[in-house]
Amino acid sequence: MGNYEIIKEFLGEVITEEDLKSTDFYIHPKIALMIPNLEVCKYIKNPMHTHPSYQFVIAFSKEIESKFGTIVVKENQYWGTLISPDIPHNDFLLPHHYSIYVEKNYFEEQYKMYAKELPEFEWKEFAICHDILHALNMFVFEYSKNMQNAEITLDAQATILVHWLIRSVLGETYDMRSVSNNYAVARAEQYIEIHYQEKITVKFLAELGNLSISSFNRIFKKETKMTPMDYLMQIRLEQSKKILKRKEIPITEVAIRCGFNSSAHFSTSFRKCYKITPKEYRAQYH
Repeated sequence: MGNYEIIKEFLGEVITEEDLKSTDFYIHPKIALMIPNLEVCKYIKNPMHTHPSYQFVIAFSKEIESKFGTIVVKENQYWGTLISPDIPHNDFLLPHHYSIYVEKNYFEEQYKMYAKELPEFEWKEFAICHDILHALNMFVFEYSKNMQNAEITLDAQATILVHWLIRSVLGETYDMRSVSNNYAVARAEQYIEIHYQEKITVKFLAELGNLSISSFNRIFKKETKMTPMDYLMQIRLEQSKKILKRKEIPITEVAIRCGFNSSAHFSTSFRKCYKITPKEYRAQYH
């Protein structure tokens, strides 16, 4: 289960070893990962409690998402929540989930790299891409094997995980799309990531990989589950969300910066994807 005294630094002094008998813990100075076994953790059954750390819960069941969630979670995403330290709460009795506890001072230092103010989170919902499960399991693997210089690699993985979580809370939810084993697909993805503001054609992307248009379209969709133009649209919309958080930039300019021909086309595409207008999205951050 890991060092009980260190676990208390993340979960609080009231935690007992009996409470944690039905969980596995993987501990690092920055984060603690708790994975329930077949039983529900006894600590979760406690009525009201607090943690001295930031608590993330990531659920791996669509049943959980539909029962507790109020946000849109895409097919390639998981549903998650975040709660700040020292907020009294009841934990959900959730099957198939991981709980991640992030040391308070470390989380706040990292969060301030993204935003000037740190809000208080009370079961803040967010979507996070499926690849986070692979990253968490890599952390477990490294922790369990205790290989040479594991403390160095675990520290690096913990940092990546925390930033991944923060970005997801802020709406920057990415999958590992650039990690493709197919050269033509990877080259096209990389080009789109850099040149999304420009006019890009399927013909040009196919030529980058030395493929015919039909072969490129087929391979790209098989790898990414979307067409090259749908992929380009997704990148443009994701970039627009970042810029929209800066109130001083007019929405028309946001559209141009992200490769849209007009603000009307931008607004239509944004609403189709996110179910709200760019103006409504911006209002959430001001």
